[in-house]
Amino acid sequence: MKTLRLKLFQETACYKKPAAFKVGETYPLPPYATVKGMLHQVLQADRYIPMKLSIQGRYESRLVDYQKHYFFKKSNTLEFPLILDGLAFDYNTADITSMPIYMHMLLNVELVIHIRADKEVLDLLHLAFTRQNVTYSLGRWEDLVRIDECKYVECARDEDRDDRETILPIYIPVSVMNSAIGVPYRLNWKYEIVQDIRQWNKIKVRYVPEGEWLGDAEIDFDEDGYPVAIPLEMEE
Repeated sequence: MKTLRLKLFQETACYKKPAAFKVGETYPLPPYATVKGMLHQVLQADRYIPMKLSIQGRYESRLVDYQKHYFFKKSNTLEFPLILDGLAFDYNTADITSMPIYMHMLLNVELVIHIRADKEVLDLLHLAFTRQNVTYSLGRWEDLVRIDECKYVECARDEDRDDRETILPIYIPVSVMNSAIGVPYRLNWKYEIVQDIRQWNKIKVRYVPEGEWLGDAEIDFDEDGYPVAIPLEMEE
């Protein structure tokens, strides 16, 4: 099956955990929903586009940034100026509060992402990423992405190959390998709006380090030996 492979680089990145409020903790790799959101933005999609993802990568180190975050006390607050200096009017900030937050960030992130979708979708993504005339971000808007590679690769499931190991740290879905040893996560994938609130479907994965044996995993490998670990939950 044809698969589109991306190799990305980010100087800094924060893939913030949804439940992290007082400290901006980050996932070690971008969650599925974060990558899916970037791809939908690249396609300028106005609807959900079915696709399947495998995410792996590494980072050099972690660092901590100190930021000021603003919070709204009421849901009907529309907009406000962050800087009041020089404005000709006074702004009522009674509905707004702020607090300092430590943000955990990853330094020098290298990602390898495999994408499977309809051929027309993959062709549009390939065209967008190879034009190199648009700036993309992944995670926060300031976490810019450099596209180092965008190419089609052939993938196959070879149960007899001797190098069934992880090349990079990778998300291994529990649905394809329950025996994988790693840090467990429940990653957002798709959501439904229920009473104006997003209800997320989550995928159970393990963050598996490089060099781990994947002997009994129901996964493919691409032509360069990268495992392609796509969750069964992404089947449409």
